[in-house]
This record gives sequence, structure tokens and C-alpha cells, in this order.
Amino acid sequence: MNILCDVIIPIYNAYDATVNCIKSVIANTDLTKDRLILVNDCSPDERISKHINKVKDENPSLNIVVIENDANKGFVGTVNVGMKLSGNDVLLLNSDTIVGKDWLNKMRACAYSQPKVATVTALSNNATLASVPQGLVRNEIPTDITIDEYNDILSACAYREYPELPTAHGFCMYIRREVLNKLGFFDEESFGRGYGEENDFSYRCIDYGYKNLLCDDVIVYHLESQSFSSERDRVIEKHSQILKERYPAYYYNVDYWCRAYPLGHICKNIKYNLSFKNKRNVLVLIHEWDNTFGGTTVHVKDIISSLIDDMNFHILFPTANGYVLESHFSGEVLRTTMPFKIQNTSRYNRFNKEYGDMLDYIVRAYAIDSVHIHHMIGHYFDVAFVTKKYNINSVITLHDYYSLCPSITMLYCNSKYCGDMESKDCAKCLISTNRASNDIVKEWQADWHDFLKKIDTVIVPSEDTKARINAVYSDIEITAIEHGVNNNKTDVSPIIDGKLRVAFIGVISLHKGSELLRKLIKNNTKGDIEYHVFGKSEYPDFEKSSANYIFHGPYERENLSKLLWKNKINVICFLQICPETYSYTTNEAVSAGIPVISLDLGAGAERVKKYNLGWVLPKDSTEQDVKKLLIDIKNNPKDYAKAIENVKKYSFKSVQEMSQEYKAIYSDLKSEPKTVDYEALRYIIKQESTFAGNCGIGNSNAQNMLNEILGSAKWRIISKIKVPQFISKPLKAVFRLAKRILGR
Repeated sequence: MNILCDVIIPIYNAYDATVNCIKSVIANTDLTKDRLILVNDCSPDERISKHINKVKDENPSLNIVVIENDANKGFVGTVNVGMKLSGNDVLLLNSDTIVGKDWLNKMRACAYSQPKVATVTALSNNATLASVPQGLVRNEIPTDITIDEYNDILSACAYREYPELPTAHGFCMYIRREVLNKLGFFDEESFGRGYGEENDFSYRCIDYGYKNLLCDDVIVYHLESQSFSSERDRVIEKHSQILKERYPAYYYNVDYWCRAYPLGHICKNIKYNLSFKNKRNVLVLIHEWDNTFGGTTVHVKDIISSLIDDMNFHILFPTANGYVLESHFSGEVLRTTMPFKIQNTSRYNRFNKEYGDMLDYIVRAYAIDSVHIHHMIGHYFDVAFVTKKYNINSVITLHDYYSLCPSITMLYCNSKYCGDMESKDCAKCLISTNRASNDIVKEWQADWHDFLKKIDTVIVPSEDTKARINAVYSDIEITAIEHGVNNNKTDVSPIIDGKLRVAFIGVISLHKGSELLRKLIKNNTKGDIEYHVFGKSEYPDFEKSSANYIFHGPYERENLSKLLWKNKINVICFLQICPETYSYTTNEAVSAGIPVISLDLGAGAERVKKYNLGWVLPKDSTEQDVKKLLIDIKNNPKDYAKAIENVKKYSFKSVQEMSQEYKAIYSDLKSEPKTVDYEALRYIIKQESTFAGNCGIGNSNAQNMLNEILGSAKWRIISKIKVPQFISKPLKAVFRLAKRILGR
């Protein structure tokens, strides 16, 4: 492109910022072709004049022009001096900016990308309508990335849509010469001191059928304004009044634009690409995520919190309206509603092409190196095809027995663990529990077996679980990695003071032994034992306290120990009728320094037996068996004291220790980290707003943030302006933005 452009920098004091600005322009602009015009508006700081003349003298081969105003003309007058001198296109650049490589060529390309373009504004950290990555607000200048690196990222990931703006922003404003020739220069008489002149010019351009574009592949750093700060509010208010009177409809357009905010996908795309930072990316598949505190969710959150500085995590989970991907970066969490419609005709479909297509986009868009499956409910076996296609490390943790039977808990007809039963009617069980209308277990297990064979690493939380899974899938190599916990053990020692206080913690449900617990409570007539429930219940009758029974309700995990101590709990019971794969609640009990009673079934009982953390009863124990053990504990303080000592000695596996094991698995890759497929990421983010109806500013609190911006008392100046009734209402919100839009 042979069109020449003059970069005009109006200068008034701000010496350090000016030096840095000029330095960046010279370093990143071909001034053997284009020209730099430095206009000193009679700055009192004598260093300004010396420096700009020195710059000109030291660069004789470059097109640099220095103009010294005889008297202070104000910002607009100074800009006009430069534009009148130039016969080319111009780019107005604030002296408190920093530009990156090839910036001007990209601005020029945008200006001539379509007919009738008047102005082009660059993206910035601080330019209201053009602010990124958080839209409409001031973003701090990044400390971990240079302006050139930032521009490199934009060059790679930008949409290059060059969207239309309702008004240009004067901090970095490209103007085509044909527009200046037709419309003239800035209104020096009305806006001489600055603020609003570019808005006035932009609105005049619109009146002539021209448009104002945003160059979405250029970022220019912009500091806070360093001139006229003492009179800024007064000038802005005065100039807002002028603009309101001249262009009431355009003010409405600005308000509408801000509320619609069509740059949301651009902001979000930039946020993502700034956050990747060449780290490995792990995709986590899980069945539930929001507002859940189940063991699987806790486990995943523990891994993320420990490894977030080393790698990025992307959590994919189903919702009522589709799938959501929540991306966790160090210091940033971004959420994207996946713009894919997944058709599902049965909850037992194991394969879904649309789901596979979605994963294909995700692994490319988010540079996924490892996929860690934590549950397959809501997900499909197509994940194995995608991981093989892209040579992605695949991991699955079997947190329950869903891989063996869709019943998950393996309770036969909701009454008994079926894993040890010699004869059973699976069709009867699945029909009676509304799990399926036929016996699909053999086919289910065949599909799961083929699926697990395609996974690189199969993990379970305990040796007990490993043995049960391998009893069905004997040729599947399984690794047992015990969950880690944050150890908050204390030296508190519970004492039996005449009444034995027994607690049940977690969720009271059928598979957790609710029927046995109900009998214990109902038949507790002597009063020498007091039962407590801490947690949630699936049955209303457990939520009503009675004689020698207290229901405490849900608890925060970090507060459980204090609750147990406050209520003088002596022992904690686990009466599960199907095997748990880990049992966080067992650790919670031991962490509080309280011994445990467990039926001999599952990982919790495995740990109790291995480390003598309490007592283990046969898995088919009755109410009488449990009651007898409780009385024995109450009557044998020496045995109880020994159990307390064993609990104190028990050493937890820490979250950090566990996470290092997973880090080794995620990092066991021969290839370099995957690179982002910018086209795939752009597609997902762009389609999201249409698919999900998002506001688009870039996070889950977008609308709240926008309302705060539009309603801030700091920017409310409409109260002093009288306007006709038919336009006053739509103008109110936009005038709240006026100071920010007009300000530099």
C-alpha cells in the first residue's frame, strides 16, 4: 500500500511519557516512508523542546518534523497544526502511549479494508470503547508481556473483523486524508482544550456516510492522562453539553452499543490467548461442577489448586442447556458456553458424533495435551477417538462403579451390594430401579471394556476399588492413587462422659446406610447413646431432631472439626451398604481426632483396618450388632483410648503429594506442548454469544459490571443537563459514560 501517513504527536509536558512514546514510534515505524510530526504546545518543561529537537537531529535519515507553537493552543489547536501541515493521511497519537511493531501498517490496512472509512482506533488497555481484554474499563498495563509480544499475540489470534465503533477514540486515531479534505479539521473553537473533539469529528463523519472502525489486531498501551487533570471534569461536562445538543441521536447510539457490546468475543478471545502462556493444557471431563461439594468435585479442585501454576485446566461439564467449559489459568478463570447442540435420545447412549465434533474443536482451540475423565455421565466414548486422533494423553479416574453398571452404586434392587452375589437378575434390578428397561449390563461392560482399553492411564482411589474393577476387567491395567487431603489434624481428644455421642457425617442416603441408621435412632430409648447427623439427607424424617437425636444440617468442610468438638462427638459411624471408592468423610472424621466405626465394605473400611483407626463390623451387620459395639466402646475406656492414639498417629497423604503424582502423569509426554488452533478458538468464542445470548463483556459477572459502569455516580452528569422529554430517558445512561468516553 503506497498511501503515506503522518503520525502526529501533540505534546504538552509529561516528559518521561513523551520520551518513551517517541522512542516506541521510531523503533516500530518505517519513517523512511511515513513521517513523524512532533508538535510542542509551548510546554513549560524545557526538557521537551530539547528532547524532540535532539531526536530530529540524531535521526537525519528519518522523516521527522518538529513544530514549536509560539503560544499554547490547547490540544485541539495543536492537533490541527499538524493536520494542516500534512497532506497525507494522519494518525493522531497521544504522547502517553506506547506502540508496537508494524502498528501503523496494520492501522492503515484497516482504514482501507472497506469503502467510506473515516477513522480507525486501535485496541488499548485504557481506551473505554476500545479497551481490552476487559471491555469498557481501564485495564492495568501487563507487567509480564511487552507491547511487541502483545501485538504478536494479536497478529496470531485476531478476528480482523474491523468492527464499527459509534465514535473514534482520540488516543490513537487514524484519519484518511479524503475525509479531512471533505469535512475539515477538528472544531478548535468549541473543543480547544480537548475532550470531545474526536467525538464531534466522528459524528460529522457519520453524517457524511463514513464509518469509524476498530483495528482489532493492534494494541497500543495508554497511560492515564497527564495533562489538564485539575480542570478535566469541568471541561468534560461543558463539552458533553455541546455534543448532546449537536448529536442527541448519536448519544443514544453509544448507549445502545455499550449495552449490546459487540466486542465481547474480541475481548474474550484476547483474554484466552493472553492466558495460555505456553503451558500444557489439561481437559477435565466431569458430570457436575457448579455448586457441588461431592468427593469427585473436591478432588478435582484440589488437583487444580495445586498445579495451576504449572498447567492450565479446562473443565467441561454438562448443564440443562448444553455444555460449559470453565478454564482455569493462574490468576484467571474464564467460562464459555459451548456453541454446539448435542442431540441425545437416551441416557445410555455411549457414542455421540456431535459430542465428538465438539471435543475435536475443544482440543484444537485450547491446545489440549491431556484429557482427564472424572466421570462419563453426560459424556461419550467418542472422547477416545479424539484423543487418539490428536495423540493426546488420556487418563480416567473411576470414582465409582459406573463402568460396571449404570446403577453406579451396584445396589441390587436398592437393597444389597451385588458385587458378591452368586446369582442375580440384572434385568429385574435395572427395571425396578428405573435404570433401564432391559438387562444391558453385558453390553454395557463390553463397551466400557473397549473404551478403557483405549485410555492410556486408568486410575482408582484405592486398592479395594482396583480389586473390584479388575474382577470384571481383568486385563485392564489399573493404578491406585489415594486421594490427598489438606491435613488439619489437632491434638483434641474426645472423652466419654457418661453418654456416648455418635455422629453420622456427609449425605444420608440409601447406599450410605440410611435404613440401618433409621432403626438405630428409632430404637434408642435408654438415652445412654446420643446420635447426631452433620450433613444433608435425602429423607425429610432425618431433618427433625428428637429425643437423643440431633440433626445439624449441612456444614462447611473447614468447620466440621469444630462442630464435632463442640458437640462432644466420641465416635463416627459409616454404615454404607455398598463399597465406596475412597470416602472423604472417613478422613474428615480422623482429621477431627475421632475414631471410626465402619462396615467392612469399601475403601473407608480398608483404611480403618490398615491403620487401626477404629472398629470394623461385618458388612451384613444388623442394628443389634452396631448397638452392641457402641455399648462395648462406652464400657471399655482403655480400648477407646487406644483407638484415639491410633487416630493421632495416622499420617494423611497430602493434596500436594497426590498432585505431584498427577503432574507426572500429565507431563509424561514426548511431544512439545500443543499450540492453539486460533481459528477453532475464534469460532467457539464468536458463536457463543449467539448460542447462549451472552452479554459478551467477558466473564460471568458481565452484566453486573456493565450496570455498575453505566450507573456510577462518578460519571453521572445528566442531572445538570436539560433535554427534551422524548430523548432524556435514553440519554441518561449514556451520559453516565460520557466522562470516560470523552476522557483520555
